[in-house]
Formats: sequence, structure tokens, C-alpha cells
Amino acid sequence: MNVTFDWNEWFFIISSILAFTVYWPIRSYFPRVIVIMIWVYNITLVATIDYFLLATPFKLYIFGDNPTYELSGALFHFFMYPCASLIFLYGYDKFELYGRKLFCYIFFWTVFALLFEWVTVKNKALTYTGWSLYYSIPVYPVAAIMLVLFFRFIKKKVAEFPYHEMP
Repeated sequence: MNVTFDWNEWFFIISSILAFTVYWPIRSYFPRVIVIMIWVYNITLVATIDYFLLATPFKLYIFGDNPTYELSGALFHFFMYPCASLIFLYGYDKFELYGRKLFCYIFFWTVFALLFEWVTVKNKALTYTGWSLYYSIPVYPVAAIMLVLFFRFIKKKVAEFPYHEMP
């Protein structure tokens, strides 16, 4: 595995720490089972999509320094995406966003995600080799809607299931 530790690794680490820092104060808002389900959902979804788009024959972008999967990218997948998703869901659930408010909320997060992706490209942590920022425009709202639907599903199932959360 060809790994060099330079700015893009620091970018992944700093971004992940920032996301985790924002997530930390709200961590107890959700039951642990929901946090675990969202965490696993995000890791699985993002890693699968990234692997699919990074691998042959597509090779649409490089995540990190080289086309191989790097530890820093794995840590980014493990912390950044789940924390961002839980922050998104916190706002959605706490403020009971539906209808037009939910549309505006998803629009705001789409713009934020596009800006973050642009910053990631500018910091050379993500290199396009066939992908474009414009391709991400429909991806983020679809991902947000899927996350909301998954969250609603598991929240309903958790409410139906009589369990006791461990301290």
C-alpha cells in the first residue's frame, strides 16, 4: 500500500474531528440503537458507493493521494459521514421538519455538502478523474431523503420494540 502522510491526511483528520466535536454534545439525543444503526448505514452506504465509483472500470475520482484505499479515507468514512448524518437528523427530528421546511433543510444541507466537497477537492483530498461537482448536485438530496426514510423506519421500529437501553 503506497501511503504518504501529507496535507490531505490532515484534512481528513481535522474534518473528522470537527464533525465528531459538533456531534458530541447531541450524542445522547438519540437512543444508542439508532446511533448504531445510522452509523452502520452510513459506513456501508458511503464505502459501497465510493468503492464502486473508485474501482475499475469507472475510476471517477481518487480519495486521498493515490487510487488505493487509504487508512485516512477509512477513518473519514468511519467518523465524518456518520457524524454529519446524525447532526442532519438531529435538526430534522428536533425541529420536526416536514413539507416545505424539510425541503428547505435538505436544500441547505445540499449546498453545504457541495461546498464541503469543493473544499475537499481544493485541498486535494479528493481528485476528480471523471466525476464532476455538478454530478453531486442530485446525489446529496437523494442521499438525504434516503437517510430520512431510513431514520423514520428505524425510529418507528425502536418505538414498537420494548427494550431497555443499557447505561
